[in-house]
Amino acid sequence: MRASLIALVLVSAPCGALAQSDQDWKLCKAVDADHLVIPACTRLIESNNLAQNDRAIAYAIRGTAHLRQRDFDEAIADESKAIEINPDLAGAFVSRGAAYGSKGDDDHALADASKAIDIDPNNAVAYSNRSLARGHKADLNGAIADTTRALEINPKFASGFIARGIAYQMKHEPGSAHAEFSKATEIDPKGGFDGYRIRGVAFLLKGDFGHAIADFGRWIDIDPKCAFAYAVRADAYLRGGDAEHALADASTAIDINPRSVSGHRVRGWAYIYKDGIVRAIADFTAMIEIDPKSADAHNLRGRVHTFHFDYDRAIDDFTRQIEIDPDNADAYRYRSIAHARKQNREAALADYVRAMEMTKRRIESDDRWLQ
Repeated sequence: MRASLIALVLVSAPCGALAQSDQDWKLCKAVDADHLVIPACTRLIESNNLAQNDRAIAYAIRGTAHLRQRDFDEAIADESKAIEINPDLAGAFVSRGAAYGSKGDDDHALADASKAIDIDPNNAVAYSNRSLARGHKADLNGAIADTTRALEINPKFASGFIARGIAYQMKHEPGSAHAEFSKATEIDPKGGFDGYRIRGVAFLLKGDFGHAIADFGRWIDIDPKCAFAYAVRADAYLRGGDAEHALADASTAIDINPRSVSGHRVRGWAYIYKDGIVRAIADFTAMIEIDPKSADAHNLRGRVHTFHFDYDRAIDDFTRQIEIDPDNADAYRYRSIAHARKQNREAALADYVRAMEMTKRRIESDDRWLQ
């Protein structure tokens, strides 16, 4: 759920630009309709008579739409272009940072959120996004401070409560985390992506799958062409033990967007529940083809190869995961299992010891943050 929790912010289109193309600007600013936003913003960007600052805003809005659609590289490219044209566009830094964070690049996510705050010290979304990046980098006190500041700016900012709850989870304070998620569920949703999606995520984090599924369903009612909405509801179904509905929703997400990483991930897991190992491998392979640097995808495929007794391919996948994410103890642990099942005891022991050493360091680090 990491990527899905990052809050987004839209950049407002300038009133002066409406004279050039009222319809395209209206569509470019459309809410919960990215299938209209992206082509309209593209037409504006490609027009010859658009002022440079207006062009920056069109890039920023299109980048945010790509971010909502989980097209992170396209989002980063668009927001970078917007920043190149107008370095003072705080919203572009917010969205680009969110895209970096969704890709696991916490350093760039942290830098962009901080830059957005420098430009606009009252940007609640930037503080919330920086909180998530700080949390992933184990700065849990800093993460909580950032979300607290975001909620001071906007006491009804549901994403801020979620981000603070995640920080408390990482501090091993489940009671405080649950309280924060509950506060988020009490905020009345306005819209789909920035409304029912957020409350649904809060319910999901509380383990209330029924209410999460209902909220994601309302999001789908508002934006029936959003692949990510179906993928998130599929995840909620799967967590609730309903593999059949999860499979159907994940397949719909992939039908809408064949490059839906979330759709392939959830459908792969659903196939595992239904003993469709070969189909699961195909979905996790699709994830890797979409994003070859996805450590998560290599981990998932490696685990399925292990289940399927294909230990050589499993070892290859875990090795690639380690190359991408060398600090992941689980990758060494899973590779140790694959080596052991191949009767390569020396390699299995080496990986197991490395995993234990990394886990020990992480526990010691957690203890420092709890003091």
